[in-house]
Amino acid sequence: MERRRSKRYPINLRVYFPEHKLWGSTKNISVDGCFVTVNKHITEGFLADILIELPIIGVILLKGYVHHTGARGDGLGMQFVQVRFAKEESAYYSLYTDYVKLLPEHEAIRTRYLDEVHKGILKLQTFPIQE
Repeated sequence: MERRRSKRYPINLRVYFPEHKLWGSTKNISVDGCFVTVNKHITEGFLADILIELPIIGVILLKGYVHHTGARGDGLGMQFVQVRFAKEESAYYSLYTDYVKLLPEHEAIRTRYLDEVHKGILKLQTFPIQE
């Protein structure tokens, strides 16, 4: 049974944990949090600042805690904390939630693209392998 309160969207975004000098990338995001693939263990319950790069928007700072570690030890389930008394943190969180709320529209555009590929109207495009 699914316990999540909000829908997760598969998206790969760059992430950085300043306290740990640790880079990662999201596997999925939601209004409430994200799953971040990393190559270093961070203890569950740890409260962390997380820099996340949103396309078009730029890098924003969120605060979250490590809710769980991945089953294969490959990442972290982060739950975001909206710090209502910290105006700057609340504003970043607001930008983030506005971004996530637009993702269904992006999914609809992608679905249309893939449908047109499937119907033969368009050809699926990819970049060549970089040398």
